[in-house]
Amino acid sequence: MDAPHLRWNTGVLAGLLIGLAWLVIGLVTYLLGRRTARRSSREGAGGPAVIGIFLSLVGGLTLFATLLLSVVPGP
Repeated sequence: MDAPHLRWNTGVLAGLLIGLAWLVIGLVTYLLGRRTARRSSREGAGGPAVIGIFLSLVGGLTLFATLLLSVVPGP
């Protein structure tokens, strides 16, 4: 049985770049939200940190789905 072969076409590369962008944006948003929450005593000041976690999850799932689809046998 052969090992799975990645198909590096434009769709796979675009998916990887989009997933990586979501991951980086999510991480930056999370870190900025945490910093805001530490500096402020207001209620809900760390809201962007929750959004950052969500964006990071979206980025991770996008990367996972792209890599999964790149090894599925096809034409």
